[in-house]
Amino acid sequence: MKKQILLTALIFAVSGMYAGDKTVPEGKADNPKLTVCDFSKVSKNETISLSSLVQNCTLVQLEDVDEALFKQWFTTVTDKYIGVRQQGKGAYKLFDRSGKFLCDVGKVGNGPGEYSFTLYDDVIDDKSGLIYFSPFSGDKIMVFNTSGKFVKSIVAPQKLHKPKLFLSDNGVLTVLHMAFDGEKAIAIQFDSNGKVIKTLAPPSNLVVGSYDGELFNTRNTSAFDFLHTSSDTLYHYNVKENKIEPVYTIAVSGSEKPFRQYFELNDRYLTNVFGKNVVVSTNKKTKESSFVKVVNDYYGNMQMPVSIVNFRNGYFVLNIEPGSLKDKIEARMKESNCTAKDKEALKKILSSLNEEANNMLFVGKLK
Repeated sequence: MKKQILLTALIFAVSGMYAGDKTVPEGKADNPKLTVCDFSKVSKNETISLSSLVQNCTLVQLEDVDEALFKQWFTTVTDKYIGVRQQGKGAYKLFDRSGKFLCDVGKVGNGPGEYSFTLYDDVIDDKSGLIYFSPFSGDKIMVFNTSGKFVKSIVAPQKLHKPKLFLSDNGVLTVLHMAFDGEKAIAIQFDSNGKVIKTLAPPSNLVVGSYDGELFNTRNTSAFDFLHTSSDTLYHYNVKENKIEPVYTIAVSGSEKPFRQYFELNDRYLTNVFGKNVVVSTNKKTKESSFVKVVNDYYGNMQMPVSIVNFRNGYFVLNIEPGSLKDKIEARMKESNCTAKDKEALKKILSSLNEEANNMLFVGKLK
């Protein structure tokens, strides 16, 4: 794996599928929790230190053996594991938190317990030692253990399209997908035995007629957050009350409607505004918004990417090839505001960096 997979390019490609501008109106009586940011009024620029967002940050070298290499897509970090979902139909790679390769989870194929589809979402449950996979399309959620062995399939009562997953503390698994016209459910809840316990009919503004769109989610808070590209609003699926609630949107005036890709942390909403090359942060408590960039003050104040790829599952994670990291460090060291202390921290990384090795991860648990 010598070629860096540019995840941002993928997200830009997806944003081209954005289908409309259906903002939930501010102040509507049945939307008391909705926060609306007026994009035209955002003017403040702010630099955020990573240490203000995460409890700590470590640099992890993934084990450099042939079976551990991958074509990076999304990385899921938990207290015990690092899981890498690959682009295309590659096997899911599981590492421990020190970077040691543990196993492929399942196999690519058409046999029992194998998957021939692209994995669209994954959840690692440390407590039960189980890993859940959802397909790009199909009616089954596949369950494996952390030894990589197939355990069971959870069968949905209908076909699922680009489903996203959320596992509650009580073991309830919720699946939310892109519902097509005429389908009965956009959300389905299963108990720990795989029995359907609740379904939710799709609201009209979230019904689609094709696969030309996406669902995004991050699971950074206790809520099941999601962005559906047929709308310009960040939603929560309320698992307990079995309903969809709009929580955040950015209102953009004029005819130009750039794609807004939302996600959230415990204290703020973050939005990539495509075409504007800016990230907007809105404080949940004060409702104040600013344009932000994030710098890693643990490692030389390098600027870090801010997207749904990097803030997932309650962690900040940057999965990067050593050669790309070297380029990033060298560019940072040439910047006029790179202090002697910053350079010392960066040189320490360079001294142990092997450009031919497997990927490295910056990992920090969110506050």
